[in-house]
Amino acid sequence: MAVKGSKFTPMRVIPHNPGARALRTAAFVLTFIVCLPASYFLGIYVAGLQQANDASQRDQAQQKVSADLTQQLTELKTNIEVDRQSMEDLRQLVMTQKAQINASERDLRVYKDLLAPGAKTNPLGISFGVLTATPLKEAGHFNYSLTVQKLATKDADFTGFLEFRIIGQQAGKSLQLSLYQVSSQVSAPSIPVSFKYFQTFEGDLTLPADFVPQTVELVVKGPENKTPPLVSAELDWPVSAFKPK
Repeated sequence: MAVKGSKFTPMRVIPHNPGARALRTAAFVLTFIVCLPASYFLGIYVAGLQQANDASQRDQAQQKVSADLTQQLTELKTNIEVDRQSMEDLRQLVMTQKAQINASERDLRVYKDLLAPGAKTNPLGISFGVLTATPLKEAGHFNYSLTVQKLATKDADFTGFLEFRIIGQQAGKSLQLSLYQVSSQVSAPSIPVSFKYFQTFEGDLTLPADFVPQTVELVVKGPENKTPPLVSAELDWPVSAFKPK
């Protein structure tokens, strides 16, 4: 019988089961034991992934830096080569103009001799044009070109002989080579010359491997091929000949 005015609290009877409590405790402990190494290895795995990702990013960054440096180096080499080529072209232009000026000065001396009173040693005004020697693919091989011209206004043809000698150094000693010694297209020291206004001599020559050319000595003689010569000149070995193609 309930007492009037008091609050009734319902109650539930829970059976006492010590085994279930021990089982829950064991399960918790077992779960903890299993999760602990799993968490450890999971941490190692995640850290490894992070390290691999960091290493990949560093490698990509290094590759980009290396690519940038390679590109900059390539551009620098290209600029250097362009500058070098430009300087070489400028040098060649200067040397070509110098050779043309020297040829003009030779012509002027011949003209002065023609205008001078008295007997003329060179009555037809024979003069030498510009000498060129262009390197071929093989070392020491050149293609040469030389023009011999008549400056006098006379219509008479000129016949005579040209001597072409290359002077230089070999093994520290001075050496002189006639054109016929270095060119299979020339068979004698004196080359026959015959023209009305000018004649161009062209061909190939091969210099010894240890020979350093310095100058070219040119001599033109009359039809008797006797001294003194009509005209002679000593020209510098063309600088362009030292520029391989």
